[in-house]
Amino acid sequence: MSAPDPIEQHLTLSAYLTQIQKAIRAAVPDSCWVVAELSDFKRRPNGHCYMDILESRDGAEVAKARCTMFANVAGKVLGEWQQATGGLPQAGMNVLLKVRADFSPQFGFSLMVTGIDPSYTLGDMQAKMQKIIASLKERQWFDLQRGLPSPGGFWRVAVVAPHEAAGLADFRRDAEQLAAAEVCGFEYFSATFQGRDASDSIRSALRTVHEQHQQQPFDAVCIIRGGGAKSDLAWLNDANLAAWVCRLPVPVFTGIGHEIDECVLDLVAHRRFDTPSKVIGFIKTALMSEASTARAQVERANGMILRLVSGQAPHLDRAWSTFSRRVTETLHGEHRQLLQQQSSLDKGRDRLLSQQRMALQLAQDRFSRLGAGLCVAERQRGLFAASRVASLSRALIAKEISRLELACTVYDKTNPLALLGRGFALVRGPGGEIISSAQQARDAGKLDLAFADGHVIAEVAKAQ
Repeated sequence: MSAPDPIEQHLTLSAYLTQIQKAIRAAVPDSCWVVAELSDFKRRPNGHCYMDILESRDGAEVAKARCTMFANVAGKVLGEWQQATGGLPQAGMNVLLKVRADFSPQFGFSLMVTGIDPSYTLGDMQAKMQKIIASLKERQWFDLQRGLPSPGGFWRVAVVAPHEAAGLADFRRDAEQLAAAEVCGFEYFSATFQGRDASDSIRSALRTVHEQHQQQPFDAVCIIRGGGAKSDLAWLNDANLAAWVCRLPVPVFTGIGHEIDECVLDLVAHRRFDTPSKVIGFIKTALMSEASTARAQVERANGMILRLVSGQAPHLDRAWSTFSRRVTETLHGEHRQLLQQQSSLDKGRDRLLSQQRMALQLAQDRFSRLGAGLCVAERQRGLFAASRVASLSRALIAKEISRLELACTVYDKTNPLALLGRGFALVRGPGGEIISSAQQARDAGKLDLAFADGHVIAEVAKAQ
């Protein structure tokens, strides 16, 4: 097999990619409007914009492309976008782009963006919001907040807002005045209102609010954000977040910061305000109205009391005079009764003391007589016991003396020394054993004869 001709069979990479460039330009020469999701958007300091777009189907990515919008186009396109939406395109938005396919041998394939239609994105946001509203109405959650009774007063209010937001500063300036006057207390919960984490962040803050509400109830919950682009409202059009607001058992006030446009949170809230300042203004007005109502009620009550007192003054004077007289008479009567009772008590006390003294004297005399009789009886019993003990002791001693004399007599008769003294001898063998028969004496041969005055060794002579 022969090798291919290098000139006829091979191309340089740049030449091959140039052919692809020409083919793409020939196949797709014109621009086209394309719908896609914006997954990334970056604007460089030189004015150029770089975007990534994608298409998803059933949660899976089915197409993806890189886009470029040069500065000379971006200035006009983004100006129109900002005029319509109030901000820049952001990741997560569905956009309608006018693009032209472009292929560069050096930089590869990309789509050149020549236009972005803001009305499509705003319409998509509106369609998404309507879909959320329909879902809430189907579940009968949409009107739950408006069905809650309006707060009868504002003593404790929860505030959910971005950390260090401009609108929050305006809100806190008036809220701190109310808190310093101890009219109303405010608890603040920070949350993110932009980006993909906005829904999770706000729901987490509302979950904390709900937990604290179980311990110590809130009168209202304020969800506020100061200003921002119109397109930023898209992050608040979330079904899960709207469901949380609907089912919260506390009236929710919203002050998102847009006078004309609104998000789904404004539609489901108990009351919607344009700005955070109007939310705190409503609370201040309600508190002032409540205070004015209370002041008016107090003034009316004071007036009624004064009129009643003025009309009843003569009657009260007569009643006071009658009351004073009767009190004086009652006090005098009670004083006389107290004196009589005191005299009766003194007499009864003296009589009782006299009776107790007599009873005590009688008891003392009886005790003395009983004590003397008891002493005589005990003394007699002691003498009798002593006499009996002495008699028993003498009898016992006599008995023991008789026994001792008998023991001495037995001892004298059985004492070996006494027997030896009467002519008897104690016979032992050579080993000290007692010899008690003649045969034992003959067998021993030599005997030890113990007498009263000593020992004699004797030998036994054999019989002839």
